Amino acid sequence: MKKYLMGLSILIFCASAYGEVIDLGEKNIYSETGFEKNLRNSTTSPFIITSKDIETKGYTSVSEVLDSVPGVNIQEGLHPAVDVRGQGYQKAKATVQLLVDGVPANMLDTSHMNVPIDVVNINEIERIEVIPGGGAVLYGSGTSGGVINIITKKYKGNNNVRGGVGYQVGSFANNKFDVSAGTSVGNFDFDVNYSKNRKHGYRDYDFTNSDYFSGRINYNISKTSNIAFKYSGYRDKYTYPSFLTQKELDDNRRQSGNDKEAKENNRIKKDEFTLTYNTKIGDKNDLNVLGFYQRTDIPSESIEDYTTEYKGMLAGQAAGLRAALRNPMLPPRARTAMTNKLNALLTELRSTNNVDFKTVSQFKDTKKAIKIKDKFTYDNAGSNVVVGLGYTDNDMVRVSKMELVGKRVMADTKLDLTKKTFEVFALNTFKVNKFELIQGLRFENSKYDGTRRNNTDTLDIKKSKDNWAGSLAVNYLYSDTGNVYAKYERAFTSPAPGQLVDKVETATNIYTYKVNNLKSESTNLFEIGWNDYLFNSLLSADIFYAETKDEIATIFDGGRPNAHGTAFKSTNLGKTRRYGFDLSAEQKFEKFTFREAYSFIDTKILKDNSSSFEGKHIADVPKHKLVLSVDYDITSKFSVGADYEYRAAAFIDNTNKNGKDKAKSVFNLRADYKLTNSLNIYAGINNIFGAKYYNSVGVSSGERIYDPAPRINYYAGFKYKF
Repeated sequence: MKKYLMGLSILIFCASAYGEVIDLGEKNIYSETGFEKNLRNSTTSPFIITSKDIETKGYTSVSEVLDSVPGVNIQEGLHPAVDVRGQGYQKAKATVQLLVDGVPANMLDTSHMNVPIDVVNINEIERIEVIPGGGAVLYGSGTSGGVINIITKKYKGNNNVRGGVGYQVGSFANNKFDVSAGTSVGNFDFDVNYSKNRKHGYRDYDFTNSDYFSGRINYNISKTSNIAFKYSGYRDKYTYPSFLTQKELDDNRRQSGNDKEAKENNRIKKDEFTLTYNTKIGDKNDLNVLGFYQRTDIPSESIEDYTTEYKGMLAGQAAGLRAALRNPMLPPRARTAMTNKLNALLTELRSTNNVDFKTVSQFKDTKKAIKIKDKFTYDNAGSNVVVGLGYTDNDMVRVSKMELVGKRVMADTKLDLTKKTFEVFALNTFKVNKFELIQGLRFENSKYDGTRRNNTDTLDIKKSKDNWAGSLAVNYLYSDTGNVYAKYERAFTSPAPGQLVDKVETATNIYTYKVNNLKSESTNLFEIGWNDYLFNSLLSADIFYAETKDEIATIFDGGRPNAHGTAFKSTNLGKTRRYGFDLSAEQKFEKFTFREAYSFIDTKILKDNSSSFEGKHIADVPKHKLVLSVDYDITSKFSVGADYEYRAAAFIDNTNKNGKDKAKSVFNLRADYKLTNSLNIYAGINNIFGAKYYNSVGVSSGERIYDPAPRINYYAGFKYKF
């Protein structure tokens, strides 16, 4: 790793020595307070990806964009998972908030579902802001890892017709089509957007066919006031292969790993309606009101032939009865009963020609919310306070059913749970000379209600929890371009409704459900950071230390993750620690643009009630991540670029007994040619050296299993704008 850091230092020095000035006005951030502010007034070290970055590098999904960000790790696969600052993929479902225009996308059922990150058309994105380890006062529960805010394009006041069309082809029969159009009439702005993405993945049985549509109507009430309504809808039909054993991986890493064919019907359906009102009251007040309704539905159904297995089960039972009937001491009444049972089994065995095994699952998530915040500037220096309140009604339904069709129901579970949250917060920034003093406080009350049913066993759940978050920070603007800051933040993560119930074994293979006394977890974060334009280079650095108390975890009997059919409990483990630092730089000189970034993080489980994981590293968290990028404008119309990403290997599980996965070391190349001011063509090669790595690695029956990632792959396309 030392050679990568040395190369990074040399590259930064050389580029900065001959660089040109980067426009300070381009570097603003919105997600830290909910209102626009300059980067040097920030008490975070955010990563900002603009629409220009997205277009230049040919990204096709949000997960691809985020994978290029230091401190952010993406686990590709069926539903890509995102992690920020070493939470681990499983934990990050509850501790990293993903927002789209301020609307949370996380699902309430964090024990099963990843954050749906690829449900936004990449061409509709204006910018993505990643705030590592911050945002608890503004955004509340589930921000100890960080906040990712996707900000979409919003056109205003242009009476010309605008729009574009694009098409991209790629490896694995990837076809992506985009079209958008809009105009302004008087005080109204109208925009629509559609995207179609159909592709077969790197491995057999990996397929997705998705559609995205959005429409927005904006009315400009005055120069300082507007109201906007937006609808967005996402549909996806998909299949995904199984993990591979080591032998299967060696034989053919692209095979599906499925033992038999199954008829699958897997879908994602998401609809979102938002209403936003912005106004300026006098010279000192900026008011924002956001109301939204969001519904996500993820049904899955699989049917496979189970005739051989079912007949084998009947034959086994018949063999057992025959053996028992050979016992001469068997009482007559028992012998009669066993004989009748044997005859019934033999009759069913002879008459059974076909048996299907059917599994059905469904995850529904519905959010209804209103959020109000106001920024009041109270002195000439620009000191301000942001106050806000809100109410969110979040419902979740989880259905799981397994049956031998027409024979027996093996499992039938339904969770119907609600979490209603009231929030109020204040974030004050007091400016005096070159100092900014920031104080923030937030209060949340969450009420839980609903039922959990397993076959005929039903349990009512009613809980109420109060939580608070706070922050203190000082920012010193030591020059016209630079700042250094220190901050403390207390964040929290309240339990998901499904985690408030344990499954307890009362007798051998007899289970019941009980409401537990799970507490919210809390995180104390300490961070020092620095941002500046030094030697004609945009530089950013931070160092952080975080401890989480009462970290929530779900433990299955036998220690196996997600071991369905066994007892489980949700518990507050004890204490975990995460510390590290981030470095990033950007330079422009003549026809070159360089970007460099490196993140280091170390994690440890300090205390564990069961002592099984004490002193171990948190799973799925690589210590090192390095991202390098260079773009060169050969002419004003033709540009080329290259990226390099290194991600260290990480432990597979929290016991650390099964070792680490494989490091990722990937080079990408790209080119873009502007035929006219409106039309450009582009192409690229990903993983140009064909490196072998994995989307994820797991353990089954004591052996490793793998989900291989794509090797060398290609893409090409065009974009036309008008």
